[in-house]
Amino acid sequence: MRPFLALAVAPLLACTQPHVGGSDALPVDSGADSATDSVDTGPQPAALATLSDGECPDFSAMGSSKFTSDGQERKVMMYWPAARPANMPVVFVWHYLGGTARDMVNIFDLQGYAEAAGAVVIVPEALSTNQFEWDFWNSGTADVTMYDDLRTCVSQEFGVNLKKVSSTGMSAGALWTSWLAINRGDTLSTILTFSGGTEPVITYASPASNFPALLDYGGDSDQFSGGGVVVNFEQTTINFANELYADGHTVMLCDHNLGHTIPPEGRAQMDAWLTAQTYGEPNTVDVSALSSYCLAYDGSLTAPA
Repeated sequence: MRPFLALAVAPLLACTQPHVGGSDALPVDSGADSATDSVDTGPQPAALATLSDGECPDFSAMGSSKFTSDGQERKVMMYWPAARPANMPVVFVWHYLGGTARDMVNIFDLQGYAEAAGAVVIVPEALSTNQFEWDFWNSGTADVTMYDDLRTCVSQEFGVNLKKVSSTGMSAGALWTSWLAINRGDTLSTILTFSGGTEPVITYASPASNFPALLDYGGDSDQFSGGGVVVNFEQTTINFANELYADGHTVMLCDHNLGHTIPPEGRAQMDAWLTAQTYGEPNTVDVSALSSYCLAYDGSLTAPA
């Protein structure tokens, strides 16, 4: 069964959160692991945050793990290639409202994806107390602190390539990915959203860094209606596309026209897009490598009211 968002929109304002760690932030290891590696003088992602509680998940085995972040117990599912090569990309995957981390693992076969992509895949679980799963709509800081903690933890454990950290999600998870793109754009090489976006749900602000974005939505039937509120994901996605394009980002816009769902080609889009991108570098993926309904966006669409 395809996931649907059960989103009741309350105060729909996103607050820009400062990076956790501040002056105590840890330096970035971009992946160079020997004296013979050339020095990378290109754009660098933000420094690693100091852990909020000094605790990381257990990386001894793949699957589900718990750790403490910002004083709260959090659950996360993680997968990586059996060989654990150096300089692996990192892919964050965020679940939809009413879903779980396990749902996303099953939908995309994320264990298989981690092996095939040679990447560390991190699938956090939302707090049960959060009505809208992720803090894209309020002034909460728990989820962005968890993101910062996990980025630091995975770097400390694996020596990953911090210039290849990406984020994807469906619905509420895609809205959270959109929020992260705005507020943690200086940590991300790219994003892929399945029914995400900005206004009227999230207020856009120019990200701190330029990145290519792949934005999926399901046409004019990509909506959720409940509690007297309609969320139109065609509107939110096109608004986001126009804002990113105006700020100089490369945008691939994909209208699968199947309503509020992950398209059958979703995993193939992940395969083609996420780990191909590098922080601070131009898009490397031609639109012809994506689904037939994707286009290299030129800012020509007007979002429905």
